[in-house]
Amino acid sequence: MKKIIGIVPKSYQFSKNTTNFDDMYYLGNNYVKRIVEAGMTPICLAPNDGWLSEDALELCDAFIVQGGKCMHPYHFQVVHHAFTYGKKYLGICLGMQLLHRYLSMRRYVLNHNIPGDICENIVDILNTQGVVAGRLESVAGHRSEKMPRGEEDAAKHDVDVVTGTLLHRLMGATTIRGATYHNWRVVDLCEDEIVNAWSTDGTGTIEGIECGNHLIGVQFHPEVDGNLPELFRFLSE
Repeated sequence: MKKIIGIVPKSYQFSKNTTNFDDMYYLGNNYVKRIVEAGMTPICLAPNDGWLSEDALELCDAFIVQGGKCMHPYHFQVVHHAFTYGKKYLGICLGMQLLHRYLSMRRYVLNHNIPGDICENIVDILNTQGVVAGRLESVAGHRSEKMPRGEEDAAKHDVDVVTGTLLHRLMGATTIRGATYHNWRVVDLCEDEIVNAWSTDGTGTIEGIECGNHLIGVQFHPEVDGNLPELFRFLSE
């Protein structure tokens, strides 16, 4: 039976200036294509007012969190579920930033002995205190123009892969080409994160992180074409 991969959509549903017709979730077709090409079955994880049912999470063998602008409670549910049950997780762009924030906030909750459900605690802290761990900072020059079909290479740059990491084992290379389309980067990693890739542009931008053998995030966009299939096949292994 084919592995079922839950794709986590982005949402603008909770912005203040929307009408009822703007309450929508958005799923990128390229993520679906890459999963199908890797021989798996994609499904969209549809939240209800910002939260997912546990039944929906249990249906999935692995997860992709696609790019976007905002993190919502359902994002943290997905990475928490993957972390807790040892399921494969591939975070792309926002999905990598989410992995960083989750691991850092989780470490904060544990270090402060905060009782209760870790995921609910993280969401509550973010809603009441803001970001206390898992910081992001702006980075210039890493957001390309939107890519017309067939011109993806124009948005790519070299990424140095750290030898011995999970990403290195998957890719079998120390340099790969990644499409860049982001304004933010992760900083101040916690002890549960490992850097697996760096940008080669001299800005010191982290291009990939991982935790264990099942959680991986990349800041670049491997879904734009079929040239990095190893990252998607990782979900079926």
